Amino acid sequence: MKKWLLVLAFIIIAAVASIYLFIPARLDIVQSTPISCTIPGAYRNMATEEKWKNWWPGSSWQSNSFLFQNGSYTITKKLLNTLEITIHYNKLAINSTLHLLPAGGDSTTLQWMCSYPTALNPISRIQRYRQAISLKNNMAAVLGHFKSFAEKKENIYGISIRETVFRDSFLISTKKYQTAYPSVENIYSLIDDLKSYSSAQQAKPTGIPIMNITTLNPFGYQLLVALPINKEIPASGRFFNTRIPLNHFWVSRVHGGDATVKEALHQFQLYVQDYHRTVMALPFQQLITDRSKETDTTRWVTDIYVPLF
Repeated sequence: MKKWLLVLAFIIIAAVASIYLFIPARLDIVQSTPISCTIPGAYRNMATEEKWKNWWPGSSWQSNSFLFQNGSYTITKKLLNTLEITIHYNKLAINSTLHLLPAGGDSTTLQWMCSYPTALNPISRIQRYRQAISLKNNMAAVLGHFKSFAEKKENIYGISIRETVFRDSFLISTKKYQTAYPSVENIYSLIDDLKSYSSAQQAKPTGIPIMNITTLNPFGYQLLVALPINKEIPASGRFFNTRIPLNHFWVSRVHGGDATVKEALHQFQLYVQDYHRTVMALPFQQLITDRSKETDTTRWVTDIYVPLF
């Protein structure tokens, strides 16, 4: 009987010892998730709490803390391609670090790390171990949701971008310099002038008018307007010929007024920077909606073209 008690005691001691041997005082949790997205694009959407609402897996948040699976997550520090996030989980405040690392090409690896404390009591130590596994799974779920969100460019940039070819090659153009931002009346006054001049030259419009508005430093704007026509006609005075090569373009269709178009152009700039491309010519807007007839800016439709090099 004593022999069996000794054996049982030895088994218990060995089991307890193995708990302390295989479950350290602090558990290092590392979750790595690869995503097909540039680091700048991913960071902009991770470093801004307001944008978390677009991809966060949980449905609730309090102030700047986001809730998921009995835990809350708060950005406490923003560094270069790194976020420090405090996780409140099982009555513990855990400091974690999320790194955005280059993964080759236009891909990124999200690496989220933290240390989870265990306990001296062996039973509590096992419970903490299970909690650490649960927390790692939660971190994986959060990053998985962001991966699904970030791998769609329209989510990162707020616009749908596709490649196309601009078909209209002959254009008659004119431009005007002014101190105030061009109004609808300014734009369509120039378009009407182009229509009148091309008609006088027996040329017919073949497409939708296009324009570019360039800010001039230190003040003022250049308004450039062009009308696609069926043939090349002589330049005269303020009217000149423009020819767009049949090159590839990025294009995005936006719905809304000037503020919407300006934001889309800004997102295009970010897109070009993120993917290390070079814009060698001016982007332009194709005025799908006749703004002189439609006064409701929410109904305006504009195609934005950016030359692709």
